[in-house]
Amino acid sequence: MNDIEAPALKAVTVKNPWAWSILHAGKDVENRSQSIKHRGTLYIHAAKKDDEAGYENETFRQARDAAPLAVKNAVRLQGHVLGTVEVVGCHYSLDCKTADGYCSEWARPGMYHWELANPRPLACPFPEIGQLGLWNLAATK
Repeated sequence: MNDIEAPALKAVTVKNPWAWSILHAGKDVENRSQSIKHRGTLYIHAAKKDDEAGYENETFRQARDAAPLAVKNAVRLQGHVLGTVEVVGCHYSLDCKTADGYCSEWARPGMYHWELANPRPLACPFPEIGQLGLWNLAATK
């Protein structure tokens, strides 16, 4: 019998269009009120409710309009794990403010910027109940 446990698969719930933007539009910063110590793979879960105002964001709209139809249609997928990214760092907005702006066009003032890289959409997103904050995805997925 093996007493070694597999590491937990970490996930975060993000409202659309931001979850879609992380995986398909180059959104390389997730703006949060709290810092994150986790580094490495993070599953992106689309919340059951959207941030409707986000659909008016110009950066999002340009990316959506340029996306292939199959990718465009996934923008309203809710309550599903959509893919993974790598968390490569985290900093507070004041730590990246320059005369030209912030570290990313997606970054917002007064927030922690979770630095994201290497987005990998899943070929078959699967339904899951999300949670607040960082949470563990069942290893059976």
